[in-house]
Amino acid sequence: MEMSTKNVVNLDAVPTTNTNGLAAQKMERLDSMSDSFKNKNLYGAETPAYAVLRRHHLLNSDFSVPHVSEDGHELGAKIGNSTPLQNVLLNLCCCPLSCCFRTFTTKQGEIQLVEDGRGNFLFYGAGVHLILDPFYVVGEARNFANPTEKGLGGKGLGPIKHGDRTIVVVEQGFIGFALDKGQPVLLPPGLHQWKSATMQFIRCYDLNNNVIRMGPLTLVTVDEGYSAVTEDNGRQVILDGGDTYLLTHRNWKFQKYITQKIQSNDLKRIQATSADNVLMAVDATVIWRIEKVDTAARYSADTIHKDGSDVTSDLGDIRKLSNDVLKQAEASLAAFIGAVNYSDTFNVAAAVQNPSMNDGLSGIPEGEVTGLVEEKSQDMPAPVQTAMSSPLFNSVGLKSVVSQANEVTGTYGVRIISINVVAAVPADTALMNSLAQGAVAAAEAQKYETVARGRASAAQIEAAGAAEASVIAAKGDAAAEILRAEGAKKAADLVSENELARRLALVDKTGSAIKGARATMFFGVDASNMGDVMTSTAVANMAVANGEKG
Repeated sequence: MEMSTKNVVNLDAVPTTNTNGLAAQKMERLDSMSDSFKNKNLYGAETPAYAVLRRHHLLNSDFSVPHVSEDGHELGAKIGNSTPLQNVLLNLCCCPLSCCFRTFTTKQGEIQLVEDGRGNFLFYGAGVHLILDPFYVVGEARNFANPTEKGLGGKGLGPIKHGDRTIVVVEQGFIGFALDKGQPVLLPPGLHQWKSATMQFIRCYDLNNNVIRMGPLTLVTVDEGYSAVTEDNGRQVILDGGDTYLLTHRNWKFQKYITQKIQSNDLKRIQATSADNVLMAVDATVIWRIEKVDTAARYSADTIHKDGSDVTSDLGDIRKLSNDVLKQAEASLAAFIGAVNYSDTFNVAAAVQNPSMNDGLSGIPEGEVTGLVEEKSQDMPAPVQTAMSSPLFNSVGLKSVVSQANEVTGTYGVRIISINVVAAVPADTALMNSLAQGAVAAAEAQKYETVARGRASAAQIEAAGAAEASVIAAKGDAAAEILRAEGAKKAADLVSENELARRLALVDKTGSAIKGARATMFFGVDASNMGDVMTSTAVANMAVANGEKG
């Protein structure tokens, strides 16, 4: 679709009275200038959007003007041919004949728009000009670097259009779009000018947009996580995310974006009947994603309206596909609920946990239970306490729901990741109130039973502690008695070896015994004075002994 430029003249100093040889030379010079311009590292000129246009040879730099001198002859402008003094003298001296000549001055950075009165349109560059022709018409001066504040139908800078001559500036990040005899011409960023009766500048397109329709061409940028659905003469073409694509003809149309991100939807308050004919009101969530975009677009997603027009109101609309997924999830969940007996779950909310420590001890005498419990607690780890759960929230059952739903959704490219039940209650309010009262009663019973078990366990622990303390005290007393007996035996052995010590010990023990009995000796002496009596007796015996010796 690259247009031929042999009839489009890039105007500069080449005379307008050209021949085929001059035209060929001019085009050769323009090609060399265009190549040198392309080789310059312009900021952002190699972004993916520009790159894809270059790959299709659609970016046309033949009309680019890389440099503009002070007189502006690169834009095909005539240079100044007079001086201020000459123009002033001519205006003063030939004032009556002022209609026969034109004098004017063009500022730097501006182009003077002039008509020669013979159907030709001319540009005059910066400088002082004198035209000795009464048919010339001098128009306004335009700034060629910033022609207008608003583009012609776009956001870029607008063109200077003067008859068959055009000067346009394309900003960085935009694409200039022109038509030459119906063929598109795409202009890269920069300053462009041409002279052609057939080439018309249309507008500038902002490359920031994801879908850019430029006449028969469509530039599509697909973000990662999305895919684009296009139609090439009725044949579906899927464009993957993370790249920019060019749809090269009018019948290759962009239809819509399809996201491949994870979707989360609510199934709010669906009603289904359980196996025991209890009408259930269920809230659930569905998490899913599109895995096969081509299958989803072909069999489920809307790409055109019933009247044949394109779907352009919302390029990322997947409402029909989402509705199909939710309907299938609802049907699979209803089938799962229909296989559940809800009456089996009446007491689930207040289910009593199974005993853990005394399992298997029934029928054993009470005196043996404590020892068995201690032995069991030492030899076996404490078991994990388990509680009953509702089959409506059972993860294995819900996985079967997901598998059943995916058998259908997989036919149009969707995989359901999970279906989670958020709430499930009877739709009958009276039944729900009855179940709530039963749950409260069961919870109260469980509370009292738990308290009783706690108190029994505490009493058992306290008794075991008291018994262990008594055993330890008895063992201490026995050890003390043994130590005292061994000490007494050793003392008796030592006393028996000495006669005097033996007698003194005998006297001491006798005195202690008499004192403890609080008795009076047969000779009328108080037991507390037994020492004096014994001493007097000993002295008397010694006197008798000495008298006998004398």
